[in-house]
Amino acid sequence: MKRLLWLSLILLAAVTSAYAQFTFTSIDFSGGTPNSKSGFTSFDFPGAVNTQATAITPFGDIAGRYLNADGSQHGFLLSEGRFKSIDVPNATLTDVTWINPRGQLVGDYNDALDGKVHGFLLSGGDFTTIDFPGVEVTVAFGISPSGDIVGIEIGSDGLLHGFLFTKQSGFTSIDFPGASGTLPTMVIGKRIIGGYFDATGTHGFELKGDNFRSINCPGATSVFLSGLDPQGDMTGEVTAGDGIQHGLLVRDGNCITVDFPGSLPGSNYANGINPRGDIVGRYATLDGKVHAYLRQ
Repeated sequence: MKRLLWLSLILLAAVTSAYAQFTFTSIDFSGGTPNSKSGFTSFDFPGAVNTQATAITPFGDIAGRYLNADGSQHGFLLSEGRFKSIDVPNATLTDVTWINPRGQLVGDYNDALDGKVHGFLLSGGDFTTIDFPGVEVTVAFGISPSGDIVGIEIGSDGLLHGFLFTKQSGFTSIDFPGASGTLPTMVIGKRIIGGYFDATGTHGFELKGDNFRSINCPGATSVFLSGLDPQGDMTGEVTAGDGIQHGLLVRDGNCITVDFPGSLPGSNYANGINPRGDIVGRYATLDGKVHAYLRQ
């Protein structure tokens, strides 16, 4: 039976904002294995038409999502070279978005019984539903090594609001000042990253304690962050001035593009990163098929 862990709502107060300054560069990923391209390895869930890797642990376990030819969506775990499909009971769709070093997974699912979208935690083989109080849609995006969870909820105003859930404090709302939508995607310690929307477009953000800062790349039209490692490196996507989307690595004040060699332009996204600097994400080939990748 699913257990509702979430107990309370705490509003976030006294926030300030600032802008981060970065340079924009490219990087040559050289080396790799005989089965890789310049350090990248492509992989697909068996029989899937669309495979996307979303997170990787320090030990190399990879989580993600895949779609079958019939349009059904499932989560997956790739561990020691073996795939395991992940489906929440009574779900019509399961999405897996992150895995922490303890092997705990989070994501969301569409419930066939009530028609709602719920977040979930999978820990020790048990599913626990995550529901922000009083809303129809809850999505869990990231889980820290200690088990803190960030995600989004859609309230009665129809807007996307972020949240942080901890066992000690319950729910805390997260809204970037002045944004029309805030999407926290990952948390480690007191640091939260994600993306937000405003009248000028899509931007990345970082929240440390009560202090927000916007993260943008020079000349880019949009930035969204989804992965974070303990050293502070961040991954996501950047859309350059030419309108083409690239995978993104933000490291030491640099915005670095991460694109699978020979991929369909505009199809790249760098979802997750681990402490070793391994990156997982997705790309498409010229036939339109979407594949997962590991970049080591």
